[in-house]
Amino acid sequence: MTALSLDGAWEFIPDPGGAYRVETLPPGVPIVVPGSWEAQRPERTGIVRAWYRRRVAVPASWADDTIVLRFGAVMHRAEVWLDGTRIGEHEGGFTPFVFDVTKLARPGSEYDLVVRVVNPLNALREYPALPTDPVLSAGMGGTPMSEVPHGKQTWYSSLSGIWQSVELEGLPDAALEALRVVPDLDEQALAVHWKLRRPCPGATLDLRVIDPAGDEAARRTIAIQNARQHGREQIFIRPVQPWGVGSPNLYRLEAQVTGPSGSKHERSVRLGFRRIETRGGRLLLNGAPLLLRGALDQDCYPEGLSPTGDRRAFYGEQFMLAREMGLNLIRCHLKVPDPAYLDAADEAGVLLWCELPNWSRFSPRAAALGRATLKAMVETMGRHPSIVVWTIINEGWGIRMNDEPRDRSWLLQTYDWLKALDPTRLVVDNSSCESAENPNFHLATDIADFHQYFSMPDQAIGWRNLVADFARRPAWLWSPHADARPRGDEPLVMSEFGNWGLPDISGLEIDKGVTPWWLGTGREFTQPAGALERFRDFALDRIWSGWTEMAAATQARQFEALQYQVGELRRHSELSGYVITEFTDAYWEANGLLDLGRRRKTFHDRLREINGPEMLIADLGRRDVWGGDRLGADLAISSFAGPSERPASLAWALRLDGEVAASGRQPVETWPVDGAAPAGRLEINLPVVERAAQAELEIRALAVSGRVRTRGAWSLAILPARRRKTAAPLRIAVEDPLGICGLKHRLRKLGHEFASLDDADLLVTTELTIAGRNHADSGGRVLVLVRSRSAIAAEVELERPIVIHPRRLADRATGALNPSGGDTDAPSPWGGDWVSAYSWLDISRHPDLPAINPLDWAYQEVIPDHVLGGYEPRPHAAEVSAGMFVGWVHAPAALLWTFRQGRGSITVTTFKLAPEDGPVATVLLEDLIQGRLAPIHGGEIFRSGRLLQTEGR
Repeated sequence: MTALSLDGAWEFIPDPGGAYRVETLPPGVPIVVPGSWEAQRPERTGIVRAWYRRRVAVPASWADDTIVLRFGAVMHRAEVWLDGTRIGEHEGGFTPFVFDVTKLARPGSEYDLVVRVVNPLNALREYPALPTDPVLSAGMGGTPMSEVPHGKQTWYSSLSGIWQSVELEGLPDAALEALRVVPDLDEQALAVHWKLRRPCPGATLDLRVIDPAGDEAARRTIAIQNARQHGREQIFIRPVQPWGVGSPNLYRLEAQVTGPSGSKHERSVRLGFRRIETRGGRLLLNGAPLLLRGALDQDCYPEGLSPTGDRRAFYGEQFMLAREMGLNLIRCHLKVPDPAYLDAADEAGVLLWCELPNWSRFSPRAAALGRATLKAMVETMGRHPSIVVWTIINEGWGIRMNDEPRDRSWLLQTYDWLKALDPTRLVVDNSSCESAENPNFHLATDIADFHQYFSMPDQAIGWRNLVADFARRPAWLWSPHADARPRGDEPLVMSEFGNWGLPDISGLEIDKGVTPWWLGTGREFTQPAGALERFRDFALDRIWSGWTEMAAATQARQFEALQYQVGELRRHSELSGYVITEFTDAYWEANGLLDLGRRRKTFHDRLREINGPEMLIADLGRRDVWGGDRLGADLAISSFAGPSERPASLAWALRLDGEVAASGRQPVETWPVDGAAPAGRLEINLPVVERAAQAELEIRALAVSGRVRTRGAWSLAILPARRRKTAAPLRIAVEDPLGICGLKHRLRKLGHEFASLDDADLLVTTELTIAGRNHADSGGRVLVLVRSRSAIAAEVELERPIVIHPRRLADRATGALNPSGGDTDAPSPWGGDWVSAYSWLDISRHPDLPAINPLDWAYQEVIPDHVLGGYEPRPHAAEVSAGMFVGWVHAPAALLWTFRQGRGSITVTTFKLAPEDGPVATVLLEDLIQGRLAPIHGGEIFRSGRLLQTEGR
């Protein structure tokens, strides 16, 4: 035995005040190494300083050995003592370190091993932390944390303590200090770089290569002569079995040094032969075209940023889930993964895209630590065939790309340095995004990637246009400062996008009856705490039976958004892949394909439809259609399955409420190989319906044998054609000052008549003036169609304190929430691009509208650009029949509000009902015209311009 694992039970002594010294430590409490203290202690934060202690017995057989103590990683600064004697210290929570303890550790004896750990970020109390938080400027004897690679410890939770393995090793006179392998798939050879701890003439080095079946594939013995201490050996292995996606062929190099005295020292390295490269704008893996189908992994767990228990088994299960989803890549976001994570990816045949953890403020010290961390990552992780991409900077974090030539020069130099250090992988300089606060872009990169978040379905056209522009290799990807070095053939990858799907909170409790700690994270409308109470307080229990039903419905919307977004990406053969945000929920972020506990969301079994090697793409044009009309769908196919059995046909079925209403089959003219191609047009005669019906179009691609190669399904709503025109024409006064909404055309098409305000049953206006308010005061009915924030004149006072907020802009002038706290316009919470906003409608008042909440793609045309503030959910519940909330049920706003005004009533809606004229827009507009949403006040109800008496509702 040459190595002794020190993993397992240690003592843990919190020392938040820094009161202890190594000789005055009190008894501790149990803690498990490796693992963070956040994951194991009830007092997660505010510890900052802590001590670890355990007894170590040095084997007597190491009497003639050099004894070293190895740490995989300790977050963030570690000081180490052996029996009260200080050995040394290390700063940097993602890098390994080693101490020679030969002079202190006498073989056959036992010692107290003590480690003092300091992580200033454990002082953070709120997440995400503000950039001005004083904790970031704290160094506590070391570098300020703002200049240290720390990753997303400022977003979700700190990661503190001895979070990777510890071991004690006895090294004989002839021992390996380093062993690095570089597999070469083209040459079918393995380059072995070895280094001894000291010259050892007369020693021999025996190298054995074991193939994936466990058999010896090659062997080489080297006699060490003179003072030779290092060397490079090339070992040929023919034929080589490549490592690839779904084919994790792993070899093992076993190295043994035998000293002149007969002592032996062994090391082994697991490896795989694979080649990642770019050519002509495409990614190639082992020479074959590769479409990245990935998800971003924040590496978060219910207990913290480091899991507890059997990590190897846990990660194995995680990558099994990734493959179930059809994913072939995981992007490890701003964190150095656990070694067991990397081993599991190798074994699963899943690609990894790894990133340098970010800092917050650039400085010479930050630059040095960044490069040191990257170098350590390459040295310690470089043997893993699963890792195919390195990223240096994410979204410009920690540097000022647009403002500082110095920062751009450093990034260019670091790209070149990293390419030289590891030529076997691709390097991304800056994984870029659109950012007003910190504009960022590419300078020199192997992949031209981009991040963009769009709310679905209301931003569907924007997404389609962005993707089409991205596929044309736009100039905006690159630095505008004439210092970029684009080659013109970098593969294009959309490396972040996604939407939220709320988890069932009750299913995420770690222990029954214990509230998960992370519910208290997040800020403003991203904070989960109190969500169940807000669900009831916002009167959402009249829309959904409970949180579980609502969460499942938001997850359904999440999948529909991804289906559209991935489809738009995959229809462009110019694009080389995508990375969905994200693999799992990350505490207050609820956009995971899995929830935080790695539990499957409701759409799990459908993810292979969009992430598999082959995907059917259907452009239905619109998802709300009239019964009896003809539905057209343009079809496309994306295929990266390679040549295989020829497909024969596309079989389709249209189901209404689960029953097949129509079906058919049509031939497939062409099937793409390693790309996308049109697959024809589908035309379907829709059935006639008497009420709104939920429908699903399923399409299956069938091979000649009848095997289903891939499938897809799309929801749509079929509305009764009798609702195209009104059954009860009214006399309507119209006020549309700019004429841009085409109100008269819309109302005439519905079958209504026009009248002066004095003779009208209803006033429909796009700008409510004092005259319109007076009409309601006198007993009339007014319908306000809001298309701008000035739709209610400033001088108009109403019975309800309505304020119109643009969904994508909030400022002091409108009184809307400004998350930045400044005086200028800022993104509002209702935009929904990064944190999803959910719209709802009380369907009980609209029997001819699609009965689905949150509103889905059938409502795409009408989803508003504005919301109504001043809404108090419980007091106004009877008046507001449609609304919106954000994220974890925050920022409630009204979309449709009917209230008594004087002796009449006013209905204000932000739904886009004119000039929009689709089925949903038409039915909803007619419902409002007919006054089907009139409020009840003290037994009175308003309808069609008249005040009626009623006993209730």
